[in-house]
Amino acid sequence: MSLILTLMGSLVLVMALAGAAFGAFATWATRRFLRGAPGGPVDLPAVTILRPMRGAEPEGDANLQSLCDQDYAGPVRIILGADSAEDPAFIAAGRLKAAFPDRDIVLVADPTPHGTNRKLGNLINMSAQVRGEIFVISDSDVRLPPGGVSALVGALQQPGVGLAYGLYRGRPTGNLWSRLAALDINARFASSVVVGQALGAHPVLGPTMAVSAEALAKAGGFERLKDVLADDFELGRMVREQGLSIACPPLLIDHVFPERSLKDVWSHELRWARTIRLLNPGGYVGSAITYVLPLALIGAVLSGLAPWSLAALAMLTALRLIQCLVLCRLMQADRGVIWLFPLRDALSFAVFLAAFFGDRIEWRGSRLRVKANGVMAST
Repeated sequence: MSLILTLMGSLVLVMALAGAAFGAFATWATRRFLRGAPGGPVDLPAVTILRPMRGAEPEGDANLQSLCDQDYAGPVRIILGADSAEDPAFIAAGRLKAAFPDRDIVLVADPTPHGTNRKLGNLINMSAQVRGEIFVISDSDVRLPPGGVSALVGALQQPGVGLAYGLYRGRPTGNLWSRLAALDINARFASSVVVGQALGAHPVLGPTMAVSAEALAKAGGFERLKDVLADDFELGRMVREQGLSIACPPLLIDHVFPERSLKDVWSHELRWARTIRLLNPGGYVGSAITYVLPLALIGAVLSGLAPWSLAALAMLTALRLIQCLVLCRLMQADRGVIWLFPLRDALSFAVFLAAFFGDRIEWRGSRLRVKANGVMAST
């Protein structure tokens, strides 16, 4: 039995080593990606920025103002929508409109329901006000850099491109749980997306996307997305069905993480994980190697804490901490809690395992069931 356990431990340590090698490649790929220069737009088509909103967001006013701080020289319409004029986010949108009277800002308060995805229902209600050839869909917890719209439009104007998205870094709101949530994005998730992009896996990140109005209309519009949880994944698939490709310009947007407790972190990340597992089970299982430190610890324990396994654990811990530091520096992200990365990695691995069991999620106070095709239903 001890021999079997040792062999199992050795196998798990090999997986951890493979994950560390993947992490080294991901770090290099992220450095290369961020050193690129976003291409500017060839011409200046009319753009509509759509921001669906619900509830008060930490740093929400600054996130909204970033839409007005864009350096894009073409015509821009900003549509801010909520399902109630009493919503705190809608009230904040009114303050933005008053502060920028020279901007084309349209406010939409419409409670009409459309499907189970309330964000898409909001977008459907806003869509009557859209103008122009390009739509930029940006979540309310996102802060765009000044060149964000220009970079997305430039990427979308490349031959054969139908959708462009922005890579994001986690922006914590100050408390420990928020910083730990952002750390996973900055030290693991974002670099994995860069690798997937480089290998042709066609990832799409939903916090900010730009899509041509023509491609969206041919795909069936927002109505086709009204019942799916991973609307970004589905929109990417709809675009690829038309023979178009997906692009990601070398820029970083800020995704604000408002988590205040372990429960907030757990429910948010479990929703993501279950969605990915249901939509891409093979890729999800393969992502196990990215949890290097939990695997290294399990391998050492199975090997009876033999000196060689403890040495491997120590080496892998040091290597992952260095990778974490380098990635956070590259992304100009919070580095104050890097010393907690082993704990962060253990929590991420626990979420990874929990996602294999059940199909229920919590999303903005609602409990929903996600089917294998990504469609949501009320529980």
